[in-house]
Amino acid sequence: MTSSSTVLVLGISHASAPLDLLERLAGTDRPAEELVSDATSVDGIDAAVVVSTCNRLEIYAETRGGPTDLDELDGLGELFAQHTGVDHEEIAPHLYSHHSDRAVRHLFAVASGLESVVVGEDQILGQVKLGLERSQRLDRTGRVLAKAVQTALRVGKRARNETGLNEAGRSLATAGLGFFERRVGSLHGKTALVIGAGAFAGVVVAALRRSGLDRVHVANRTPEKAQRLAETTGGVGYDLDDVPRLLTEVDVVVGATAATGHLVTARHVEEALAARDGRELFLLDLSLPHNIAPTAAELPGVTFVDLRRIAEEGQEDEISAASVQAAHELIDAEVEQFRTGLRLAGAKPVLTALRTAATEAAEAELDRLARRLDGLDGAARQEIGRSVRRIVDKALHQPTVLVRELAADPDGARHIAAFTRLFAAAEPPHDSDTNDPNEKKIEAIA
Repeated sequence: MTSSSTVLVLGISHASAPLDLLERLAGTDRPAEELVSDATSVDGIDAAVVVSTCNRLEIYAETRGGPTDLDELDGLGELFAQHTGVDHEEIAPHLYSHHSDRAVRHLFAVASGLESVVVGEDQILGQVKLGLERSQRLDRTGRVLAKAVQTALRVGKRARNETGLNEAGRSLATAGLGFFERRVGSLHGKTALVIGAGAFAGVVVAALRRSGLDRVHVANRTPEKAQRLAETTGGVGYDLDDVPRLLTEVDVVVGATAATGHLVTARHVEEALAARDGRELFLLDLSLPHNIAPTAAELPGVTFVDLRRIAEEGQEDEISAASVQAAHELIDAEVEQFRTGLRLAGAKPVLTALRTAATEAAEAELDRLARRLDGLDGAARQEIGRSVRRIVDKALHQPTVLVRELAADPDGARHIAAFTRLFAAAEPPHDSDTNDPNEKKIEAIA
């Protein structure tokens, strides 16, 4: 990787597209690994990390050039269409992109939960980490991109711990349960059924138990997995075939699996209501595609909440504006620190080349001196050598300190380029932060 490598992101999310479109995107059966591999086949892209959730699909890429060439964006946009099976013309108006600092800032905000349906939720941290680990397994992470994602994970934790984002223990599950609690009051004594036994379902089960529910059962295509998860909360694991019967018994049903097709249909719910003696059934669908048929919401005795309703109606325990502002300020500081780190990394070849040139010149002069003064004894030669090398070290100390200071300056890349030309020590590094007339084109692809 060269010092000119920078970060680019192209994505679509609940903030840029309707949930109907996101549901179609989430219905693809093509693995994220395939998208990572395809992304790195685009000319100019050396590494890629894919963050894929039920309401977000983003490609973070490490590119070799600056923002003057839009070929990478065109290539990634086509990949979105191919990967999801949605026409490029339909998906393009909902894509967003950022380059350099803006891309890093967006990544840090995503990891902090500031871009989530439920602001401050922490499941996204695990999904960002999963994206990095996936690319590492495929050997598709570059130095700059890996550093950016690793920093994002640290920033996400800092933002939650230091700004109050995590005070409410927020998640999609707790936000959804808030609708039910406002309707029936305490959840104590109630029972729930979670459909799914994967990592997300595990998070949901834990959130349900913290809310005070009496028992949490789990249903899955693999009953053994369901049982292992249910046992953590004293519940029972079931096969998916048991779900229609369980609808007559539980108070809350949560869809939390990536399966395509409705696992709970309106007919299932209608038949269950007939045997519930008027008890209300709360359906919480946290999946895209939907696990629970949205038409079930039309049935009397049902409260239906999905991602659309959570996003549109919000939550009563909204995080204070002060906490959100503090998180953004923390992110701004971290972006500046990350940029400075990249510039310092770009300065290292300059310093190395300068020191190499000075050392080689000193050694050549020592050799010339040794030939002219062949009468010197060994001790004298060694002392002269040490003296000359100390002079070189002292002469290079101030330029070394200066380069590091210049790298941290807002105009650091240009300063380092000037320093490089002055000493003719190395190629001037590419300035990825230059104000480029095409930057706006990159931010708004359509």
